[in-house]
Amino acid sequence: MERGYIHAVVIVVLTTLLGLLLLHFVPSMQVGSWRSRNVDMLSDVLDSAAANPDDALVQHARVDTCREGLECINDMSGGEGQGMDPFYDAIDSIKSLGRPVRIAVLGDSYIEGDIFTAHLRERLQRHWGGCGVGFVPITDAIAGFRTTVTHRYGGWTEHHANEQSSGYNSTYANISGHYFNGSAGAWLALGGVAKDIARLDTCQESSLYFAGTGSAEAMACVNNGDEQAFTLNGNGGVVKVTVKGRIGAVRWRITRNSGLVFLGASLDPDQGIVVDNFSLRSSGGNQLKMVAPKMFTDFDQARHYDLIIIMYGLNVAGREESKYEAYQKMLGEVITTMKRAMPDTGFLLVGTSDREERYNGGFRTLPGVVSLINAQQQIAYDNKIAFWNLYTAMGGQGSIVEMVKNHQANLDYTHINKQGGKHLSAFLYDALEWGSRKM
Repeated sequence: MERGYIHAVVIVVLTTLLGLLLLHFVPSMQVGSWRSRNVDMLSDVLDSAAANPDDALVQHARVDTCREGLECINDMSGGEGQGMDPFYDAIDSIKSLGRPVRIAVLGDSYIEGDIFTAHLRERLQRHWGGCGVGFVPITDAIAGFRTTVTHRYGGWTEHHANEQSSGYNSTYANISGHYFNGSAGAWLALGGVAKDIARLDTCQESSLYFAGTGSAEAMACVNNGDEQAFTLNGNGGVVKVTVKGRIGAVRWRITRNSGLVFLGASLDPDQGIVVDNFSLRSSGGNQLKMVAPKMFTDFDQARHYDLIIIMYGLNVAGREESKYEAYQKMLGEVITTMKRAMPDTGFLLVGTSDREERYNGGFRTLPGVVSLINAQQQIAYDNKIAFWNLYTAMGGQGSIVEMVKNHQANLDYTHINKQGGKHLSAFLYDALEWGSRKM
């Protein structure tokens, strides 16, 4: 009788455990303002496993030693040449290259307004030389938010991938998905601002970039001086016209246009480092699929990049998402297209940053963040490019909470502010500088 009792108890316990384990796979449900909580007996085990998002991959690193406290860049190109080598090779010949070493940073609102890239640019230019803010779109809805450049304009019609208005033609979209129409009278005025960031108040070159097969007339005015006249002739690719000098401010004005579209203008050095900011709010990188492969090639020929840094993630990581197969496929296809179109360019994929939510009276990193970082690392490995883990560099779990306490991040526990950009960009600069050393 006692044996039968014990047998019944064992069956009840095992059935209960099995039921609880099965509830692990039942998603939470929401009715009105009420939301069920997940039953997860494996949470302690899974949380422990997820705490190390950057292990378990075989990594082909250019630098196999890393000083203590530094999160190094993992070059997974496997010797195929489109990891960090194009950038490091350009740095090695920076004084004889005959042009600046150029970096493009593609990202979402994390870099909007030059928040992250401003201080990265400043550190790189202090070390290797250079000046100016680089490429600037013709118009920008957050121009007043970006404090590294005065940016005024008038008379333009904007087109971009996130808001495909009538007449949008992806053939003309630049690598951030933008292009602009401007008739006679359209103008653009740019000036570097060195209030908080050094090396921006003057530069040596300003170029106006356009595409199409038509023609136009433009005037350029440097430092409120005499205007210079330019005839713009399209050739089906990306073309630029350039003014040179000690440029503190420049104004471009269109006097006639027949069939050309415009992509942006630049404030550049003739030598040193250029860092271009290509931010697109609310993007996960999907807009890059809508950029014509020919545009990548044409833009690269007109403004060659030695390194493209890909920084998306805030709009991809979910609170409960654990699988990112569709994202891996999408971004992998984009990277493949860009590598083919820009064969002499290196690519660095940056893992997403810490993003936290309130949980049981405290905070925790969103489970989707850790899953996404693993997916991003796999993307870099599969596509033979470089990867840098921002999450671990900034301190991992709880790091964005500390940044909020230090007034370096916003109360959404997601976005950084200018001080946060200064703080985090130092980690990437250190990794780039360390990797550039001859081993």
